[in-house]
Amino acid sequence: MAAKDIFGTDGTFTRYFAELQVRERITGGVPKDPDTIKKWLKARLEMDDRAILELAVETEAAMTGDNDARPSADELVDALAGKVEAGNGFKRADNFLIYEGRCLKSGIKEAANTAYPGTAFPGKPKEIRKGLMRFLAERVFVEEDGIPLGVHEPSWTEQRVKHIQTPQGPRSAINVVDIVEKPVLSFHVKVLDDCINPEVWGRIWETLEEIGIGADRARGDGKFDLTKWERL
Repeated sequence: MAAKDIFGTDGTFTRYFAELQVRERITGGVPKDPDTIKKWLKARLEMDDRAILELAVETEAAMTGDNDARPSADELVDALAGKVEAGNGFKRADNFLIYEGRCLKSGIKEAANTAYPGTAFPGKPKEIRKGLMRFLAERVFVEEDGIPLGVHEPSWTEQRVKHIQTPQGPRSAINVVDIVEKPVLSFHVKVLDDCINPEVWGRIWETLEEIGIGADRARGDGKFDLTKWERL
């Protein structure tokens, strides 16, 4: 039972089925459990991962200083974990990794603001004074809370070690992120009193294709091609 069943307001929303194909990879943006990060670091050390080993040597030297006593393996892993600026993955639903619908809606709003800044957009009703981004915020909804990525585990986990200069001197940090390679996302979008014409939708989606979805979009992660947009 829902409002449309009680009041008979069928037809208020226009629904679309959409599908997109990530071109290369999507990067997780949900913080991971610190213990998970420590287990991953320990495994990479045991595998002699070069980047992590170099950071471990640097960290151990900083921990030891003028002392002869070397830190234990657990102490070293704890210190390395302190250098992890971001340990990010994906949420799960029914044991599948998912991309959250709310994040996709945020992406649609961002693309709308980029494609049509200000308050004017083609086909805008005279009674609407808001710009397209605010209009979409109130009238456009992604039905799925979680959009399955079609896999149970990430394609791989990647460490991104960066070396930066700070007022206190050089510093190294790690980003540990889960990656899913070329997933297909299928979902539904519903629009209240739909007055958004195909020209506007096309520009929004073309913009979002290049902005991308997921984390680390500045690196080019998350770019996609919209493969279906069907009015139901």
